[in-house]
Parts: sequence; C-alpha cells; structure tokens
Amino acid sequence: MFDSAASSERMPGTVVAPVLGGCLVLGFLGGALIAASGGGEDRAGQVPVSSDVPWEGEVSQVVATVVEASCQSDPSRDANGARVTYDPAFAVDDDPESAWWCPGDGVEESIVLDLGGSIRVAEVGLVPGYAKTDPADDTDRYAENRRITAVRWRFDDGTTVEQQLDPDPGLRDLQTLRLPPTATTRLVMEIVTSSDGARNSVAVSDLQVSTTA
Repeated sequence: MFDSAASSERMPGTVVAPVLGGCLVLGFLGGALIAASGGGEDRAGQVPVSSDVPWEGEVSQVVATVVEASCQSDPSRDANGARVTYDPAFAVDDDPESAWWCPGDGVEESIVLDLGGSIRVAEVGLVPGYAKTDPADDTDRYAENRRITAVRWRFDDGTTVEQQLDPDPGLRDLQTLRLPPTATTRLVMEIVTSSDGARNSVAVSDLQVSTTA
C-alpha cells in the first residue's frame, strides 16, 4: 500500500471579516476585501483588528502547538513498505516531508493551534499539500494528492481571514499571507476548498504563524 496525501497555497484573495462591536469599515487592498471593526476591545477582552492595512515590518515565527484536529488518516506504507503516520503535530514540525493528512476533499476539516499566549498575528502560511517525494520510487506525493486551494483562519475575537492558495503541483513552497496585526491565543485553520487529485486526500506539510517583530 502506498503512502498518500495532498494540498496547496499562495496569497491571491483575502477577506477579513471580524466580529463587529462598532461600525463596519470596508476597503480594497491589493484585490482583497477587508472588513474591520472600529477599534476598542470586544466582550472577551481581545484586541480586534485595529487597521485594515497588513503588517509591512519584520515578523518572527511563533512556536505553535496543535491542540485539536477534526480528522486524521490511518497510518499507511510508502513504496518501500515503511510505515508512515500523519499526526496533526506534523503540520508544525518544520519538516515539509511529514504531514497532517486527511482522506477526502478536506472541506470544513480544521486544525486548532495554541500560540502559547496572546500574540499579535501578522502573518500566516502553509504548504497546502503533501510535499513529499517517495524515497523508494520517486513518486511525487504533492502532485498525486489534492492540494488545498483556500483556507479560513479564525481568531479568538471571531475575526476570520480567508486565504487563497496556488494549487500548482510544481509549487511546494510555503505560501504566506500578511495581515493587520490581530491579537489571539489560539488560531483555527479551516479548509475551504481543494483541487482534484489522483488520490482523494488532503494534507498540510507545514503551517507557520508569525507575529510582529
């Protein structure tokens, strides 16, 4: 039995839609529709998006821990018979050849990250597929499986950001998206859509969250 999985990303369209406590401000920024609250704190005491302008300064990666995942594939075997597992923690281990993997198109499947405290998230990114080449027969698992084409990021205060991803099977890089700095302690990544693939599965090989430096 062969090992399998897939997904993808870039940063075309972006939609920021926070839970509003005041007036709604709409603006277009680089082709992306951004809706932001008028400032202040929400009922939970979290600081919502204070600007509709994505952060342009330096960022530093946050060490995130996976606390929950809505799905996980059973272990499989690669072309050499070696056992391969797909633990959700593999999405944040900085190893693109290990992955969190789920059967099916992945729509509405999600992963929850603990950021270790309240931080101002300024950039998110992922490798939206199984970025592995089988060491036994050189099968390209990234091209073979589905690649994620859109995800939704959800913050503590209800703010959501939709990130469009590039499904090009030749692109295995981390696809990032800059955001207006938004304070949160946990971050949910939900799969919105995925591309077709010879194998009906989705994966995330790497997932990164960065804060203002």
